[in-house]
Amino acid sequence: MPPRPPGFLSPRLSPDVVTMICTAGHVDHGKTRLVKLLTGCNTDRLKEEQERGLTIELGFAPCFLGNNLAAGIVDVPGHEKFIKNMVAGVSGIDLTILVIAADDGIMPQTIEHLQIMELLGVRRGLVALTKTDLVSPERVHDLIEEIRAFLQNTFLANCPICPVSSETFEGYDAFYETLVAEIQRLERRRSAGIFRMPVERVFTQKGFGAVVTGIPLDGTVALGDELELVPGGQIGKVKGIQRFLRDAREGSCGQCLALNIPDFGKNPPMRGQVLCVPGYLTASTVFHVAVRSVAGLAKPLRNAEEIKFHTGTAEESGKVLLLEGETLGENQRAFATVILHRPVAAAVGDRFIVRRASPAMTVAGGQILEVGRTDQQRLRKSETLDRLERREAFFQGYDLSTDAGTARNLEYLLLHLHPLGCTVRDLSRSALLPTAAARAAVGRLQDANKVLLLVEDYCIHREAYDSCLQRVRSRIETASREGGVLNLTISELHRDFDFPAAVWRKIEGDLERDGLLQRRGDAFVLPAGVTAMSEADRTLIERILALYERTGFQSPRPDELPALLQTTPQNIDRLLTYLYKEGRLLRLSPHVVLTRAAFKKAQDMVVAILQEKGVLNSADFKYHIASSRKYALAILDYLDARRVTVRVGNDRKLAPDFRRNLLE
Repeated sequence: MPPRPPGFLSPRLSPDVVTMICTAGHVDHGKTRLVKLLTGCNTDRLKEEQERGLTIELGFAPCFLGNNLAAGIVDVPGHEKFIKNMVAGVSGIDLTILVIAADDGIMPQTIEHLQIMELLGVRRGLVALTKTDLVSPERVHDLIEEIRAFLQNTFLANCPICPVSSETFEGYDAFYETLVAEIQRLERRRSAGIFRMPVERVFTQKGFGAVVTGIPLDGTVALGDELELVPGGQIGKVKGIQRFLRDAREGSCGQCLALNIPDFGKNPPMRGQVLCVPGYLTASTVFHVAVRSVAGLAKPLRNAEEIKFHTGTAEESGKVLLLEGETLGENQRAFATVILHRPVAAAVGDRFIVRRASPAMTVAGGQILEVGRTDQQRLRKSETLDRLERREAFFQGYDLSTDAGTARNLEYLLLHLHPLGCTVRDLSRSALLPTAAARAAVGRLQDANKVLLLVEDYCIHREAYDSCLQRVRSRIETASREGGVLNLTISELHRDFDFPAAVWRKIEGDLERDGLLQRRGDAFVLPAGVTAMSEADRTLIERILALYERTGFQSPRPDELPALLQTTPQNIDRLLTYLYKEGRLLRLSPHVVLTRAAFKKAQDMVVAILQEKGVLNSADFKYHIASSRKYALAILDYLDARRVTVRVGNDRKLAPDFRRNLLE
């Protein structure tokens, strides 16, 4: 036996640096044997696998490499009948070991596995050329050259090729050292998003309940966290965590986890579902994608063709709608919409594979760009294509795994998914980010003057806000210039624009600052309209004011003014409303209007009487103002409404803190 790696399966190790590796390659090329050589674990755990000498399900094994470095190895099936299990195993992988047997060479599943890994975004790896004890050294040399040519134009071009025998152990030391070197060169995966883990396997352990295994795609989970099953909506609390067969308090993306969730005991999760933070992920049947066909595809992918869609551990039937033509030939890229028969939980950025059912083969794969809604199935192709092209241009040059990429994604969501803004909490849900991470990214966008953070943690893209502001500004300018409008109530201003309250507060403040609005209680005066007022209107205003000043507590009803001043009711209503908002006239009731000076005189009179006598009878007040009961009651009711006085039966008393409510 070769020497085992330092720290091999040591129970004392709890590695911080963990890499996920998958073996891949044709059936019976020695993948499982190689994994056992590295880890001491037989990943063929099923009785049928052991009897047939054939990997069916995914196998997981921890490999501790010393210096607090570890790898989780996923042994994927090589037989073409179990390709769907292989696809599930590659999700979340950092590095691959492509296994090719020296006695067979490159075989059909060698090619298909390589295609799948490339389509799913694996970017690093090495080749293990196994069973070298069965062939001559010359054959090994020739195979290395053949493999090198085969790997050109793939992500494994120029990767290490390590001859190794699992029987004689020849070449094992060099293979092991190369593997460690490749792992050390990997960039650590960021764990910026919310926790998402496709369900790989579920079993029940006596005394513990349901145990769910898988490799998280993003985020971190800790003991006590609540997780939701999507689709399904079932929620359970994490009572135990094992990370690479060791008890742990938390686990992260890119690690092989087993989560004990007793709440799922009665209705166990199924493979293909996803565990995630509650309230974030939504399953869908519609996905807008960028898809690339495999090289050497003999029969092009057809528009509306029935396909098998694989993402994470999910496999679902559906059809693919090509947006740029009727067919997709070999090694071509295009935008498409995938419509599935049943909902699948997947997110923007997730990788997928498209396979034909008959004959069974991988035909394409790519990345999800948008998660659609069921009611979007009937969108016109041209609209969807245009949106996806604009999206691709928007993200050109950005790596979404970086802080800059995260901020760019939030900017896109604010422009296109939340054009009127949203709370940071809602934005975090749309981006599948923890709220703190979303808030930090919004802060960077705010510093760059791309996003405005308004009251109550509400954010809106600067371009979107400027557009809203300009629309309202144009409405006011048009109303002032062409309609002769002098004032607008808040409800009138808001009526034509369905903006959130936080956006309205910002707009109103900016328009007041710019002099386009002047707030008067629950309304706004439009200075531009006042400036543009005709000479006839200005003269009529003076006549209205003079009439009310002259008549005092015997003032005419508003509906009497058109006859008294010989003008139209429309003119009177428009100018009276302006004078009300300006505060030069006060409308105490539908039929009683006083000048500001007249009301203040009545107010001072009431206060003086109450300070002297303590109480005022409403029936007596008409004598103090030398008017009728109608005017007396209107004045007193208005003072009640302002909390200057308080009514007690037919009497009035001064209200507590009345001075703060006096009209000055």
